[in-house]
Amino acid sequence: MITVADILALSAFERVQPLAVCAGAEGREVRNVGILDCSPDKDRGYAIYLPGEFIVSNLGFARDDPELSERSLLVLIGRGVAAIALKTVYRPIVSECVIAASEEAGVPLFLYEGAYHEVVAYQALDLIRRDGEQSDKGRILDELLSGHDPQATRAALYELAGATGSTVQCVAVAPHLLDECSLYATLDALSAALADFKRDWDVVEAVFAFRYHGALLAFVSYAQPPAGVRTRSETDLVARLLGIGPVSLGVGEEAPLSDGDMSAREALAALKTAQIENEERVSWADLHHDAFRASATEGRLFWRTAALHRALLEEHDDAHGTELVVTCEALARAYGDVRLAGEMLHQHPNTLRYRLRKAKDVLGMSDSPDREFAFLLGLVYLDHTNPLL
Repeated sequence: MITVADILALSAFERVQPLAVCAGAEGREVRNVGILDCSPDKDRGYAIYLPGEFIVSNLGFARDDPELSERSLLVLIGRGVAAIALKTVYRPIVSECVIAASEEAGVPLFLYEGAYHEVVAYQALDLIRRDGEQSDKGRILDELLSGHDPQATRAALYELAGATGSTVQCVAVAPHLLDECSLYATLDALSAALADFKRDWDVVEAVFAFRYHGALLAFVSYAQPPAGVRTRSETDLVARLLGIGPVSLGVGEEAPLSDGDMSAREALAALKTAQIENEERVSWADLHHDAFRASATEGRLFWRTAALHRALLEEHDDAHGTELVVTCEALARAYGDVRLAGEMLHQHPNTLRYRLRKAKDVLGMSDSPDREFAFLLGLVYLDHTNPLL
């Protein structure tokens, strides 16, 4: 939704002076923009101007007629437009009667210095057009997140950006200044950064970004599956996105194209945590317990999160010849009892404690208490464990 405040923040307005005090004036929705350039007598009482329109004018047609100026503005206010902005080039005359009518009707009235009203109208209409396009994309994603269908997910991602790759990753982005203009300025910078990222990485098949409610969503589609749980390209992608300005990032995991909705859910959940904790960047894997809480109502998301943590441990074992997976699974089965887990594996408890410290490092939980880590492992291996008899 575009508001009066969003229109007034356009570069065409160099200086704005409110003439009437209207509660909630800047939050009024703007659906269209119109230019007032004739008297109501010549335009059937301004019947073409509708509620929700932002009207710009210099009142040039009434500059030598204060009575016509007053009557024109009163008729326009009576139409219930979103707001009226008067360019000061002809020193428009605004009577006390008009100001009183403006305050009573809640239709804000402004004087402004800046570009011609044709330029204002062009910029405003372009902003409204872009907002409409972004809202359409947001509705597509809303439908996508309302339920999971692999074929529907692929179709939606193709409709959004023509994505046909093997995998996709979503990053949710929020500028620190949350207003429509900063959101769209960040969207432009985000789109440019994604285009550069695609140019520099041969494995990238498609990139696209759009506004989703109060945030921006960036998607990267890869032509080939990732070589590991975390690819080198992710580090570069995150660095580029952080470079577009003061933003917070929520980073979802790379997933098969048919699971693109999962990556979007992860990114949005991670972004929420980043904003709450005032962090620059939070990845889905960084959430640990919060990731499981966020996915508690979504079975597929829960099991995918568990699989991610198991895969990180498995990759470390494969690369270093360690036994972190079997150790962590045993601890999960033993409900955190290191001595009991040691008996199950025929290992000394100190050996398990050493492995568990290494497992904490691998999962990025070095400073977490042992009980917290044991609880996490209980969730990670929830589908692998059975009650001990």
